[in-house]
Amino acid sequence: MISNAKTRIIILITLGILFALLPIITVNHSFITGNSDKSSDYSDDSNFDNENLKISAVSGKIHIINNSGWVAFKSAGNCTGTGTYSEPYVIEDLVIDANNTGNCILIENSDVYFKIENCTVFNSVAGIRLIYVNNSQLINNNCSSNSAGIRTEHCNNNTISGNHVINNYNGIYLNNSDNNAISGNHVSNNTFYGIIIRYSDNNAISGNNASNSIKHGISLSYSDNNTISENTANNVGPLDLIDPPNGIDLRDSDDNTISGNTANNNAWCGIYLSRSNRNFISGNTVIGNLRCILENPNCQGNNTFSDNGDCTWGQDEDDVIPIELIVVISVISGGAVIGVATLLLIRRKRKRT
Repeated sequence: MISNAKTRIIILITLGILFALLPIITVNHSFITGNSDKSSDYSDDSNFDNENLKISAVSGKIHIINNSGWVAFKSAGNCTGTGTYSEPYVIEDLVIDANNTGNCILIENSDVYFKIENCTVFNSVAGIRLIYVNNSQLINNNCSSNSAGIRTEHCNNNTISGNHVINNYNGIYLNNSDNNAISGNHVSNNTFYGIIIRYSDNNAISGNNASNSIKHGISLSYSDNNTISENTANNVGPLDLIDPPNGIDLRDSDDNTISGNTANNNAWCGIYLSRSNRNFISGNTVIGNLRCILENPNCQGNNTFSDNGDCTWGQDEDDVIPIELIVVISVISGGAVIGVATLLLIRRKRKRT
């Protein structure tokens, strides 16, 4: 029987030759122009709300810096409110086309209370982008056909709820942002990630639909003490042999709670954990995925796992080479590549003897 080390050599050699022979794959950036050619199964999602467009005002891009910027913005007649908890500044009912440059709405260095509601933003680097912002509410906006639908950097105590975030490169992206609530958003059919959380702690991600993305539905990296509950992360894929796509994906993230989620029919794993400790995984439904890898030390209870190709508990994914992946590689690369790998192994044996 071939040892694990020899098996890994075969896989590495096969992959190396395979990728050298395959044509270069380019990413379709048609989302920038709002003409995504993704699956027609979700064509209804890619259409803007025409009734909303009829009642909304067309606006230029918005850039507000510092709390004083809100005062000037209101003085120009562009929003209502006073910036307090009971009477936040409100930007609403706008349509903004960034024409493939910059951000539709960019707010920086603000800690007054404000709300962005019922706006349609598209053709931008980010539909709505917040940098060093606290106390905002992003409610019921259509942030589609952008590089990022909604992006926050160094932002705390914000609410992102009920937004339509589809056909972007990344859907909702939190970076170095803590104590935020992301709930009830439709974050599907994005080119890369649905919801991505990086270096961000104590966030609540609940009730979102993060299905039909290419990479991961919900992804956490270097993020601790977050709650991921009652989300749907289905149909993520297709399979990528270098970094396989997962419904819910945790890397280097500890002490998170993953409960009551549905992660079905993904190209690789329903729930995937790597170098992530003390996470509580309970009440999730994970059905029809190629694999399910849950790495110890994590706590699991009352999950439904069925019809998955393989479900490995308490084993590092680096020590497991699934037969499905070997078969895929063999079929794609063909007998010639396998023959080369075998020849190299034979020569290696002869050298040893």
